[in-house]
Amino acid sequence: MHWNHVVALISLLLMSPLTVDAAEKTCRGTEVKELEDGCTIINEASLIFRDSKDEALIKKKTETISIIENGVEVIETNIENFDYLKNVKKISNKVGPAIAFRRNLKLKRFNFGGLKYLKGDPVRISEQKFSRIISFQVDVVFEDDHFSSEGSSSSQSFRDLMFLEHISRSTNERTEKCSKQFIEVRTTEISEDDYKQKAIIAMVAFAILCIVSLILIWNWFKHRRSVEKNDVNDKKNKGNTNKKHEKDKETEAGTTPLKKSKSPATETPTKSKSKSKSNPKSAEPTGSK
Repeated sequence: MHWNHVVALISLLLMSPLTVDAAEKTCRGTEVKELEDGCTIINEASLIFRDSKDEALIKKKTETISIIENGVEVIETNIENFDYLKNVKKISNKVGPAIAFRRNLKLKRFNFGGLKYLKGDPVRISEQKFSRIISFQVDVVFEDDHFSSEGSSSSQSFRDLMFLEHISRSTNERTEKCSKQFIEVRTTEISEDDYKQKAIIAMVAFAILCIVSLILIWNWFKHRRSVEKNDVNDKKNKGNTNKKHEKDKETEAGTTPLKKSKSPATETPTKSKSKSKSNPKSAEPTGSK
């Protein structure tokens, strides 16, 4: 009986890794709303949180994830409390920071309670002034993010940040707290030259817009004047045509009565006169004989 228990225990130990492997599902990183269901490992690309409107869908997509190998990016969301990856145990990245928060306007807290491993890839920066390359590791980046100010003013936000710092320090076996290798805060500042260049571009675009508007307005007025002129000419031509028709009608009405006035009474005297001229003897009085 004792040996049966030993054999059963050994069988369970041998089969347990196979069971875990069978339950794993590796998916390529993408935007979380396009992620497949049931993924446990994310690799090849970052897992991106951008549109956070459908919270139920996001939680369903992320509840089974335990390992992320190409980093996490939270970009331009309206999330106040980021807790979608509280069950993830490992977050790493071979081509950048492990976690990056970029331009989130309302972010105040985040929950990575199950995290045991946090490591980003060394970032290489080239300094042109000294012709050298600086290489250092950054695990967490905040770029123009609201949490940057919230973390220094809120005790709860600061506690969330310190938890990540503890995981990063233990993963990389550092003794220094709040190392530069743990966090980097980036702010986008526009230089004076960039500002002048953008101002010049805006002025040129505005000038072009004004010129185009003036041309369009001039063409519109020109077209309107030509249309009005054509309307006046059409009215004049129509009036002249009507007058001509009236005159033609009056002329026709005047010639018709003259033709009808020629009657036989007016024609008889002419005939008699012609006869008298042809017979002069008949015109003499009978008393002269």
